Amino acid sequence: MTAKPALAGAVRRIAGATPGRLGCHICDAAGAVWASHRADEQFPTASVIKVPILAALGAAVDAGDHRWTDVIALSPAETAAGSGVIQHLTRRAYTLRDLATLMIIVSDNRATNAIIDLLGADRINAYCRAAGWPRTVLARRMMDFAARAQGRDNLSTPRETADLFVRLLAGTLLAPATTALVLDMLRAQQLRHKLPAWLPAETPAAHKTGDMPGVSNDGGILFLDSGPVIAAVYTDGLAAAPPGWDAIREIGRAIAASANHL
Repeated sequence: MTAKPALAGAVRRIAGATPGRLGCHICDAAGAVWASHRADEQFPTASVIKVPILAALGAAVDAGDHRWTDVIALSPAETAAGSGVIQHLTRRAYTLRDLATLMIIVSDNRATNAIIDLLGADRINAYCRAAGWPRTVLARRMMDFAARAQGRDNLSTPRETADLFVRLLAGTLLAPATTALVLDMLRAQQLRHKLPAWLPAETPAAHKTGDMPGVSNDGGILFLDSGPVIAAVYTDGLAAAPPGWDAIREIGRAIAASANHL
């Protein structure tokens, strides 16, 4: 596949109409670029950081340091709120696979913090650097507003996020069984109001959304009839969330149209 000028033009128009900063990188399964806009600028990831965390966890399992069946006890002192379900449950121990699944499909922040604590931020960041994503940085746990106020935030770029999904889909990032499990988790992600919003409900998407004040993001794989398309869209500087949602939806719509899916 080669660059798609009409799609690139649509991305520029959408970015220009968005009341904030928008970065985007879109490519086919082989990594050939369809459209790219501010793709090497760092953006706050919000919950999209959970995808590199998941990849680092998969690599740790592949290395034999952990097993998906390991049972992790959660501390009663861990009170991360926001998205997720663990905060509403009485159960205090989960398998590592359960925690990873909850981290992705309902963006559970307590599950995410348990995985961060298990691996350590240093190991996660070292994994990202070794993978070739030096601008993808885990600087704080979920819901740590004090750290964010001090200027410590989780960051990535559209190009690095897209590269993660390209390599995950190609099977070059993790062992085959781990790759299949990770993709299954991402396909089960329950929010389809951004990149896949214009696609038929039966069209799979393996992706992860992210939102926090001023920020709205989505990144992943759209499994179109014509072939998989990888996209990562980040926005920040938003006064309210809906314009960010709208921009990401419109980019998803333009991708589908460019691939003759609409």
